[in-house]
Amino acid sequence: MLADYLDLLLYSHISPIASSCRDNRILLDRYMNYTPFSLCPFDADLSEALILRGCHPLPRRRCFSQTPLKPLLSSAYSCKSFTCLNQFNNNTKFLTPKSSLDLTIPQLLQSAKSSSSVIRLAVDVGGGTGTFGATMKLYNVTVVTTTMNLAGAPNNEVVALRGIVPLHVPLQQRFPIFDGVVDLVRCGHGVNRWIPIVAMEFLFYDVDRVLRGGGYFWLDHFFCKEVDFERVFAPLIGKLGYKKVKWAIENKTNSRGLKNREVYLTALLQKPVGK
Repeated sequence: MLADYLDLLLYSHISPIASSCRDNRILLDRYMNYTPFSLCPFDADLSEALILRGCHPLPRRRCFSQTPLKPLLSSAYSCKSFTCLNQFNNNTKFLTPKSSLDLTIPQLLQSAKSSSSVIRLAVDVGGGTGTFGATMKLYNVTVVTTTMNLAGAPNNEVVALRGIVPLHVPLQQRFPIFDGVVDLVRCGHGVNRWIPIVAMEFLFYDVDRVLRGGGYFWLDHFFCKEVDFERVFAPLIGKLGYKKVKWAIENKTNSRGLKNREVYLTALLQKPVGK
């Protein structure tokens, strides 16, 4: 091993690493097997696997990132171009409502205006390729998007190509954002019943931490089992004590949703000004 655990000992003092890195020794051994002061190995899948297991920040620090000649590292992904990736984007999603679950950006901004509030800075949690952020950019709203390069798509690269700041952090990671400075936090489809309850609670309270008084928390198409919604998730959301600006529930009608008796929730919640 060319770069061994001396790096870990060094950087655990200079810049602390997550303790869970040491709980995944096989992956960590592979990740730390690199030549210092040379090009970093291109092992995005390996770094993603460690991050998703709570190993963040990653401990490899003394190599140069591989800068591609083209914006997309096409050799590692099934999509070879921005045009290919764009086919997965619904560019009208946030402009044209199709059901009571949909909240459009004009509706969102009108709600803020009606309460004498303003939306200038937003965080999009699990934002995929950044469609929400790119659309909000048209309304002069700055959005940072948390995303992972899952399902063979270079989401972070595409978010950056669209002029949005990508944050390469998993859902369980604390937002690298100061307290009480954000106007809006949106949690997309990736925030759902598959997340452990404790991790989801931590996420919600971190949303509260970064939101300013009067800011908005938008749960967009959150889904769970109907029985769990009343028993677990509605009380969990209620703990925040936010005002319900929008609260829409519908049955999930695809085969899995019908089998598991799942429901969708779209909620726009406003944090109290005095909180």
